[in-house]
Amino acid sequence: MTISPSSLSTGLTHAARPTRRGVLAGTLAVSAGFALASCSPSGSGGSSTLTVSGQADNLTQVFNPFLAQSANTLAYTNQGQGGFIYEPLVQINTVDIGKDIPWLARSWKWSGDNRTLTLTVRTGVKWTDGKPFSADDVVFTFEMLKKYPGLNVLGIAFDSVKANGADEVVMTFAKPSEQFFTNIVSAPIVSQHIWSTVGDPTKYTDKNPVGTGPYKLASFSTQSFVLDRNEGYWQTRPEVTSIRFVAYKDNQSMTNALVQGQVDWGGSYIANADKTYLARSKDNHYWTPLAGTDGLIPNLERWPLSDLAVRQAISLGVDRKQIAAATHDSPATSVTGLPMPAYESAVAAQYKGVNFVQDKAKAERTLTDAGYAKGGDGYYQKNGKRVEFSISFPSSYTDIASRVQVLVSQLKDIGIKLTVDTTSVNDINGLTARGDFDSAMGYPVGSAPRAFSFYNDTMNPNFYYPVGKATPTYQNIERFRNAEAAALFKQYPEASTDKERQDILDKIQRIFVENLPWIPLFYWGSYGDWSTAKVSGFPSADDPYFSPVPNPVVALRLKPR
Repeated sequence: MTISPSSLSTGLTHAARPTRRGVLAGTLAVSAGFALASCSPSGSGGSSTLTVSGQADNLTQVFNPFLAQSANTLAYTNQGQGGFIYEPLVQINTVDIGKDIPWLARSWKWSGDNRTLTLTVRTGVKWTDGKPFSADDVVFTFEMLKKYPGLNVLGIAFDSVKANGADEVVMTFAKPSEQFFTNIVSAPIVSQHIWSTVGDPTKYTDKNPVGTGPYKLASFSTQSFVLDRNEGYWQTRPEVTSIRFVAYKDNQSMTNALVQGQVDWGGSYIANADKTYLARSKDNHYWTPLAGTDGLIPNLERWPLSDLAVRQAISLGVDRKQIAAATHDSPATSVTGLPMPAYESAVAAQYKGVNFVQDKAKAERTLTDAGYAKGGDGYYQKNGKRVEFSISFPSSYTDIASRVQVLVSQLKDIGIKLTVDTTSVNDINGLTARGDFDSAMGYPVGSAPRAFSFYNDTMNPNFYYPVGKATPTYQNIERFRNAEAAALFKQYPEASTDKERQDILDKIQRIFVENLPWIPLFYWGSYGDWSTAKVSGFPSADDPYFSPVPNPVVALRLKPR
C-alpha cells in the first residue's frame, strides 16, 4: 500500500492497489513448503465459474503486464508481476513467510558470493498458442527489462543473463544480490517468439495475451473481462473453468456486490464486515492476514514535513489506536516501524519493547522548542507560515478516507492543519513517483516478508530522485537523504553472516527512529473476502497457506462444491 509501499492495497486493499511492488526482499534457499498439485495437464474436468470484483477507473484492453494501466491490475496483479495469464519464476508467500513456491523455476541456487543466480526452469510447459516455453524466454524477458528501463518496475539490476540448454538460466550481478531475490523472480515471463516482434514493448498493448498461466483471455468489455481455463496448463488444470473480473469504481460498489451475492471473491476492505457481510450468509468469509505497516508518508522536500520537529510532533500527538480502529486494523506499536509481532526477532536490542506513546503535551513542546508559535487560529506557525499540508490518496478508497478523517481531527488538536487532496487510482502513483505531493497514505506500501526490504524500499537514500524526476521503482518516494544510511544500505549486501546483517539492520533502525523518514500509524492486512457457496479451498486463519487476495495460487486449489 502501499503504496502499494502495496500496496498495491483497500476497498481495494493494499495488495490490490497498483503499488510499486507486491513482494519485497529475499529468500535464502529453495522452498519445499508448498507442493504443486502436478506437472501434467490431466486434472479434473471441472465446470465452475467465479466472479471476482476489482477496481478500475478506466478499463481498457491492455494486458502488457509491465504497464501501469494494464487490465491485469483488475485481476489483483501488481504492475510488473506475474498473474493468471503471465507467470513468475517463483510465487512469493507473504502470509506463510519463507514458504515461497517454485513456479516456472523448479529450483535455484546462489553462488560466487551471491553474485551468480542459477535457475532451473520447467520443461514441458507451453504457451497458450501451443509453442514450447524454454530458458530462452526467461533470458529474453530479462534482457528486455534491461533494455527498456521503463518496464523494469521491480528494479531488477544484473550484469548478464544466459541460457544453458532448454532448462537452465544463469544470471550474474556486479554485487551480492540475494536480498533482491523476490524482485528478480517475481517478474512476469513473456514469450520471445511474440514479444521480439512487437517493436517498442513500452507501447505494446498486448490485447490478446499469450501466457503460460492457468487462464487465458476469452472476452473483454469496458466493464469486465473473462478468463477461461488453459486446457494445456502445465500443472493440474484448475477446476474453476472461468473467472469473470468485473470493474467497480470504488470499494463501496464492490462491497455492495459482495453483500448482494453478485461477486464470489474479492480483495476489498469491508466496513463492519461482521454485520454487513459475514452475517448475511454462512458461506461468506473475510480474512485480513498481517501484511505490512502504513502511515503518514511525507515528501521530505516540502515544508513543513521536511522539518524533523514537525514529524516528531505528529508522531507524538496522534492516537494510533483510534486511527487503526477506523478500519478495524491494528495500531503500529514498535518505534522501528516493523510490523509486530511478526518481526520481533529482527528488532534491535535497544528498541525491543519500545513502543509509540501518545503525548500531546510533548508534541506541542516539540514545536515550541523548535521555534513554532500558535497563532490566533489555533494552528502553529513559523516565520509567518502556518503548519499546514495536504494528504493525497485516491478518492475511491474509503478505507484510507476513514483513517484520514480521524487524522485530520487529531492533528487539529495539536495545532497542525491537514487538508485532503484526493486523486484517481490512475494518477496516484505518478504523483508520488514525481514528488508532486505533500504527504500520502497507502502509496507506496507493499508486503515486506523480510525486515531489510521494509527499510530498503521506504528509506534507502540510494534511491533518491529530485522532485520532478520520477523514481521508476517507487522506492524512497519520501526522498530521504542521509549519508550514513546510504553507506549502510550499500554494506548490507556485502555482509556474509547473519550477525553482520543484523548489526547493519540495527543501525538502520536507529536512523529510522531518530529521523522518522515516515510516520508509522497502523498495521494493515491483505483483505480477502469470498463466498464458499460455489467453491471451497480458500486460505484462512486456520489454513494460512497463501494470501486470500484473488491470485492464481489460490485459484488452483479451489474445488466446486
